[in-house]
Amino acid sequence: MAAFVLFSNEANAQTKKRIGLEEGADSVQVKGKITGKQYALYEIYVSKGDSWDVKLTSSNDYIGYTVKAPNGDKYDFLEAAPVEGYYIIRVELNSRGAKSKKTADFTLDIKFEMASGKPIG
Repeated sequence: MAAFVLFSNEANAQTKKRIGLEEGADSVQVKGKITGKQYALYEIYVSKGDSWDVKLTSSNDYIGYTVKAPNGDKYDFLEAAPVEGYYIIRVELNSRGAKSKKTADFTLDIKFEMASGKPIG
């Protein structure tokens, strides 16, 4: 599993932030907020076959996310990565949430399932 790094704890809406894992870590947490028709974009490098998951937490019921793979395919859940490259996670409010114009604070928890090492020999 390879993830290259520009760490971010909080992101502003309408910008793309590149995120990654610290050395030896299997997860990263990102906090942000959006309002109205704003959205937040996060870019993370994933190797083909890596198993990973994204969990979005917010007190706003109208928020959601989608994941776009480097090949253009979109996902609303993740298992093993079908291709290697930078995946884009887009967090946004649905139309009802956008109309409310209330700020939605959120937390993204991105976790990779690390393969256990094989014994040498």
